Amino acid sequence: MKVTRIIRRMAALLMTVLLLFVVAGEPHTVKAATRNELESQLSDLKQKEKELKKELAEASSDLSASQQRKNLLDSQIANAEQQIGLLNSKISTLDKQMAEASANIDTAQKNIEEKETSIFDTKDKLNQRLRAIMKTGNQSSLQVLMNTENYQDYLIKSKAVKLIAAHDQAAIDDLEKALVELQGQKKVLEDERQKLQQQKADIESARAESTAKKYELNELCADAQREINNLKNTVSGYNDQLEETRKKIEKANAAIAALIQSSGSTGVYNQSMMYWPIPTVRAYSSVYGERWGRLHKGLDIANGPIPVYGENIVAAADGTVIAVNSTSWYGTGWSYGYGYCIIIDHGRDARGRTISTLYAHCSKVFVTKGQKVTGGKTVIAQAGKSGDVTGPHLHFEVRVNGTQVDPLGTYVSPKVN
Repeated sequence: MKVTRIIRRMAALLMTVLLLFVVAGEPHTVKAATRNELESQLSDLKQKEKELKKELAEASSDLSASQQRKNLLDSQIANAEQQIGLLNSKISTLDKQMAEASANIDTAQKNIEEKETSIFDTKDKLNQRLRAIMKTGNQSSLQVLMNTENYQDYLIKSKAVKLIAAHDQAAIDDLEKALVELQGQKKVLEDERQKLQQQKADIESARAESTAKKYELNELCADAQREINNLKNTVSGYNDQLEETRKKIEKANAAIAALIQSSGSTGVYNQSMMYWPIPTVRAYSSVYGERWGRLHKGLDIANGPIPVYGENIVAAADGTVIAVNSTSWYGTGWSYGYGYCIIIDHGRDARGRTISTLYAHCSKVFVTKGQKVTGGKTVIAQAGKSGDVTGPHLHFEVRVNGTQVDPLGTYVSPKVN
């Protein structure tokens, strides 16, 4: 679905490029265009600007969400790598413990073999001594007695046999006891090694799971990065086209201003300062200058102690109404986005420049095109929130030779008039 949205945006972006080429591709048309034609082009451009802003906002939102998702995946990958590192460390420790256990088992086995050899040797020596005493193969006690010269010799031989047998048997018993102990130790060591092997198998299984999870996360992260790259390209494209659209809007506005100026201004502007447009509201929320990455070309008079909505707007100076929009709530053509609005021509100043003012986002308009107005007295409209706004205010512009200038301080002041 996000891919579909990106494709849809790219298609819209392509259409925007084509539209801009159509608008910008014939400069001779602008020179020969009538005011209505210029206003129609301006309306189309502003509509496209609005659409681009919407698409740009959606793409930027998707980009932010994708970046957050990738950051989460990066964090999960780091955790998986840390887990794999810990498991590798445990496996290394277990390998050392198993190697030590195997060495101990080998030592125990060697000791067992030595004890078994000692037992065998001791038994063999016992048999050899007995044979040496008896000097015969398998003689009975009677045969031994008969071969002795006297009974005393028999008793001596018999006692010697018993003493030797008892001594060697004790040695054999000690060896066999030690052998049993060694075999028990070997069994314990083998059991311990088996436990270590099972632990290693379990940890290796966990490591395999973590490695597989990391691989899966890496794939998801790569997908997220590709999506981020696509969205960045989309956002960049929208920004480029939005900037191009704004330039075309500026050119259209300039062309309209030139037409207005060329229509002739018969009045004379000789005021040192204009009247404040809303006498009852002296607060303002935004001035002429850079705002949100673009030039804000007027003064926004907004709520103070008295709410601005519905307050009377007066003409800033004597003049003639030369343009009015009182029918389109959002505005169309030259008034697109301005809502209900008015332009008043105040004549030429001492330097021969035309001076005009614009009043935008009104709730009601009380004057008509061609009507004469008196500065500070004629109520021309009421403040509102029509057009492209986020809240009620009066957007007030002063134009010199059709170009917006900073009105605050030079032409109007909340402390004067």
